[in-house]
Amino acid sequence: MHIRPYQRDSDESSVLAVLDMAFPVSHSFLERREQLKARQYLKLVLGHAENLIAELDGAVIGFITVDDGGYISALYVSRASAGCGSALLRAAQDRHRRFGLHVFADNIFAVKFYKARGFAVVDEDTQIDSLGRRHRRFEMERANGFDANR
Repeated sequence: MHIRPYQRDSDESSVLAVLDMAFPVSHSFLERREQLKARQYLKLVLGHAENLIAELDGAVIGFITVDDGGYISALYVSRASAGCGSALLRAAQDRHRRFGLHVFADNIFAVKFYKARGFAVVDEDTQIDSLGRRHRRFEMERANGFDANR
């Protein structure tokens, strides 16, 4: 696996394909419309954040977007590639003293992933989806210096 900077001209379609593959699995509790919103948001964020790509055999298998303040807007992997998410976190952590993010409580795999890598829930809110349903969402943070190798 190789981690490298995102290149807008050549990587956007591959990153969106990863999102399209991973979002329905990680957010199965949301309607399809929410995936379209996430896709639009990601297209916007890709132009205004640090974006790193994970490749395996020349194919994009994951990505992370982190803004200047260490806020992780997105971290998705397309297939069960052992260590891909951790490798992306490690690659981004040298540039940030703290990381923060929001994750839906129902995204159990992501919550476990982040907790295992030193993130803690610091707040909680509720998001309302396009059907008017409420979903609990955690705000999580991690001070750097934690070993993301786990």
